[in-house]
Parts: sequence; structure tokens; C-alpha cells
Amino acid sequence: MQLTIRKLAYTLAFSTLVLAGCTTASKKTDGQAATPADQASSQQASAASVEFYVAQAKAGDGLMEVKVPDGSLYMQRQPVLTRADLTEAAALVDRQGQNFVGLRFTEAGARKLNDISSKNIGNMLALVIDRELVAAPRIAEPLNRGVLAFGVPSAKAASEIAAKIRGDAGAPAAGAPAAPAPKPASKP
Repeated sequence: MQLTIRKLAYTLAFSTLVLAGCTTASKKTDGQAATPADQASSQQASAASVEFYVAQAKAGDGLMEVKVPDGSLYMQRQPVLTRADLTEAAALVDRQGQNFVGLRFTEAGARKLNDISSKNIGNMLALVIDRELVAAPRIAEPLNRGVLAFGVPSAKAASEIAAKIRGDAGAPAAGAPAAPAPKPASKP
């Protein structure tokens, strides 16, 4: 079996997602065991907000202006998708060495993505994490497979963005150096 970059990327993406799913139970000081709801609420409280907005290059009624290095984007005021619509986020590299962030949507999120992209061909789908515009890929065709991938400048950027989208604890801020992975706690 010949190992290709594509197979390696899928394997790496799957491994990353599996490892991202490994979390430790949070501790309660009153002696009760933490419930999954407690863990989910504490993770969401510390996780970055992730929202997608339809955007365009021209001003329009009800749109908010967002300054970007080469001008402005005009985004809808309400998000059309959020982290709740996602199931996976992974850093990927294609055969030419281009770095990407790959996103997979829930079944409901995939339906929304298809509807939104079908109605907004030529516009952009802006990804905003913690009120910071991260990417705004142009919608060239209906996105009807429940996935979205967008290019980023480096592998480090892809990893950081994917970690923030997943809500990984300790995801570094944009431009901040990545912290080393914590060492596993030893058992007493």
C-alpha cells in the first residue's frame, strides 16, 4: 500500500479529532462526580465563540463594515452558522503543500450550509472566532457535502485555528506561540 499525502492527511485529521475528544473529568469540590453537562458547560464557557456570517465586498442595508488589510467587508449582523453546527475541525495539507482548515458540519449544519451557499454564490462565508475575522472564503458553488475547507498561510495557523474551532483548552491566541502539550498526570 502506497502512502500518499491525502491518506496521511485523512489519518492525521482523524487522529487529531480522536485525541481532541480525550478530556479529563472536571473535579467538584463537594465530593460529587462531575456530570457530562458540567463538563460541557465548563468547556463551552472557556471555548472561543465560533460564528459564520455571509459577507460581501459592497456596502448594503443592514450590513456591518469590517476593516480588512485590503479594504472592507460587509457582513450580516447575525451569524448563519455557529460551532454547534460543526462536528469536526482539522488542520490539513494538500499535495502541493497548501495548508487548509477542514470543517465537517452536523446533519442540520450541512443543510444550513447548503441553503446558505446556494443563495449566496459569489459572496463570502466569513469565519469569526472570538470577534476576530479569521477567514472569508468566496462561495463559488453550493456546498452540498457538509464540508468546508479554506486555505491558511501556514501549518501552525491551520493547527491553531482548528484547535480554537474545536474549543480545545489552551488554544493559543492568533499570533501567539503555541504552548507545549501538558504532561499526563501521574497516578498516586
